[in-house]
Amino acid sequence: MTHKSTVALFAFSLSLVVPGFAQDKQDKKDDPPPIVIKRGPPTQKDPVPGTDKYPLTEALRALESGDSPQASTDGTPILPSISNAPAPGKASSEVPRDFQPKRDIVLNPTGLDALLISRDWEASHNTPAIGNDGRVLYTYGVGLPIVVCAPLHVCMVELEPGEKIIGEPHIGDSVRWEVAPTASGSGPDSTPILIIKPRISGLDTTMVVPTDRRAYYIRLQSKPAEYVARVAFTYPEDHNRQWQVFLAKQHEQEQQEKTQRVAELPNNAVENLYWKYAIKGGSSSTRPVHVLDDGEKTYIQMPEEAIHRELPVLVVKTPDGSEMVNYRVKDNIYIVDRLFDRAALLLGVGKHQTKVEIVREQEVKNGRTEPVRVPPPQPRASAPGGEQR
Repeated sequence: MTHKSTVALFAFSLSLVVPGFAQDKQDKKDDPPPIVIKRGPPTQKDPVPGTDKYPLTEALRALESGDSPQASTDGTPILPSISNAPAPGKASSEVPRDFQPKRDIVLNPTGLDALLISRDWEASHNTPAIGNDGRVLYTYGVGLPIVVCAPLHVCMVELEPGEKIIGEPHIGDSVRWEVAPTASGSGPDSTPILIIKPRISGLDTTMVVPTDRRAYYIRLQSKPAEYVARVAFTYPEDHNRQWQVFLAKQHEQEQQEKTQRVAELPNNAVENLYWKYAIKGGSSSTRPVHVLDDGEKTYIQMPEEAIHRELPVLVVKTPDGSEMVNYRVKDNIYIVDRLFDRAALLLGVGKHQTKVEIVREQEVKNGRTEPVRVPPPQPRASAPGGEQR
C-alpha cells in the first residue's frame, strides 16, 4: 500500500468516527465576523447627589402622619407617599387585602364576671311543665327556654294573650331557619304565635322576640326527627298582679256590703233596739260580743277573729225542744229572722263540744217586746269658774 492510499484510508475512517467534524468546519465558515469594541477617551462623570438633595425629613413626617407630601416648586424631587391612609376628607370603606381580624381578645375582670353570670343563666335548668293541648310550658325569666324543631315539621311558640309583637324577631342563623308570625283569636285578647321551621338538622342558634311587655330570648335547636310541637310560657309577675286585682275587688265588695247593710236598717232601728241578753259559757273566741234585736230580727255579733275560724251553729230552744232556725252570716254578725227567749251556739261534737247559751231577760210576747230605751247622754256638771267636769 502506497502512502497516498494510507492517508486516504485514515481520512475516511476519521469521517466515520467524527461525523460532525466536517459539518462544524463548514458552519464556522458561515458565521459572521466578531464585533470589535474599541476603548475611547474617558468622558466627564455626573456627580452623585448628596442627602440634602432629597427631602427625607418631610417624607418621614408624611409617613408617620399619613399625609401625602406637598408638591415642590423649586425642582426638589418628591418622594412618593407610601402611606395606606386614605386621603384627608375621604373615608375609605375598602378593607385592605392583607387585613387580618383578631380571632380572640383578652377580657378584663368586668367582662369575665359578666360572661360567667350569663353562662350560669343559660346553663340554669328551666324545668318545663305540662300544659293544655300538648303545650310545653316554660317559666319566663327563670332560665333559657329551648325549642327543639325538625325539618319538614312545624313548631309554634305562643306568647301571652293580648301581647303585641313590636318588631321582627332577630335570629342568629336567619338563612337556615324560617320564622313567620300569626295569631290565634281576634280582638285585643288575641294570642300572638311564632311558626318556626328549620331547613336542615344539626342547627343551634338563638332568637330574640321583642313585644310591648317583655323581650323573649329563646334557643333554637334542630334534630333529624324529634321536635316540640307547641311551646308557651307562664308569667310569675302576672300571678302577683292577679292576686292584687282579686284583693282589690274583694275589698271593694266588702265596702259595698257594709254600705248596703246600713241602708237596709229602718229609720227607727236604733230606737227599737233591745240589748238585755245574758251570755253564758264558751271562750273569748266563741262567746258573742253583743246580742240585740230590733223587735223583728236578732243580731249576734262575734269577735273579729271568728271570721277566719269555724263558726258555731245557732240552735233556738223552744218548749218542744231545740230547733234549727233560718239565719245568715255577714262578716262576724249572725242575722236571725225572728226573736227568741233562749238559744245556744254549738261548736264541735261529743266531749269536745263548746256551748254558749244566750238568754233573753224579757220573754217574747206575741213575737214583739217593748224596747229598752237607751237614755241620752247627760251633760257634765259645771265646776266653779265655768269649767265642765
